[in-house]
Amino acid sequence: MTRPSPYVRRRWLGREIRRLRDEHGMSGEPLARAVGFPRQQLSALENGHLGPDIDLVSAICDYLAVGVNRRTAIMDAAADGWARGWWMADAERMGVRQATYADLESGTKAITEFALIFPGVLQTPAFADARLRSNLARQADRFDSAAAVAARAHRQELLLAEGGPQYDVVLDEIAVRRYAAEPHIVAEQLRHILAVCASHSSVTVRVLPIGASIKGHSAPPSAYSIYRYRDTPKSVAVAVDTLTRDLIHTDWDEIDPYLGLHDRLMAAALSPDMSIRLLRDAAQDLSPIGGVSV
Repeated sequence: MTRPSPYVRRRWLGREIRRLRDEHGMSGEPLARAVGFPRQQLSALENGHLGPDIDLVSAICDYLAVGVNRRTAIMDAAADGWARGWWMADAERMGVRQATYADLESGTKAITEFALIFPGVLQTPAFADARLRSNLARQADRFDSAAAVAARAHRQELLLAEGGPQYDVVLDEIAVRRYAAEPHIVAEQLRHILAVCASHSSVTVRVLPIGASIKGHSAPPSAYSIYRYRDTPKSVAVAVDTLTRDLIHTDWDEIDPYLGLHDRLMAAALSPDMSIRLLRDAAQDLSPIGGVSV
C-alpha cells in the first residue's frame, strides 16, 4: 500500500489548481485561454475525475510562476494521478465500487472504519462470496463474483503485509448478531477476525454494543471509512457507503464531521479486549451450528 491513491492525488491536484487561480484572481476561462487549452480541459483537471494532462499542469505552473517546491508537489501529484493500480485492469469484473475502495486504500498509513457488517478487508472468501451473491442484481454485466472475492482477498493481503497501514474498525454489534450469511459461514468469519487480531498488532476491532450510549445520540446512518495518507499530515479521504453508490469526501469541511463522529463512536465502543471476548463468545455460540469448535 505504498503507492499514493491516484484518485486522492487527482482530487488534491484539482483543489491546488483552483487555489492557484484564486490566489491570482483568475477565473477558469481566462486561465485556459492564457495557457492555450480548452476551458473544458481545465474543468476536467480541477474536477479530478480523469488522469490529468501533464502539459496543461506544466503550462499553468509556468504562466502563474509557481515556486520550485510547490511546482514539484503539483507535478508529482499530476504524475501520481496517472498511476495504474492493480485494481484498474479488472475493475469491471471485481466491481467498480470495490475498485474505488482499493484505490483509496493505496498509500494509506491508517484506515479507520465504522462497519455495519464485517468489513470487506477482513472478510473470508466464503463470507465475501455470500455477500456478493446477495447483491448480484445490482452488479454490472461483466461482474464476476470469483474475481470480486479474489480482489477482496488481495486487499486483505496488502492490509496485513509488513509496512501496511494501521487498521482500526468500530464494528456495530448488529454485524455479529444479525447473520448476513449462513451461520457456519458467520462462525468461520468470526474466528478469522479473532485470528487476524491475535497475529497482527496493526489491526484493532472495537464492537459498538447495541445498547451503547453515544454522546449527542449521534448514531451514524451508514457505514464509512476514513483514510489517512503518508504524503502529508492532512491528506485524508472519507468514503461513505450507501445502497447504490459511495460518496467520497476529500474537502476538509466534509471530512471533519466524520472525524468527530468516529471519536464519539470509539468512546462508546467496548475496549479491544472486551470486543475480542464478545466475538469469541459469539463464535462459540455458533460452533454447534457450524460443527466446528473455536
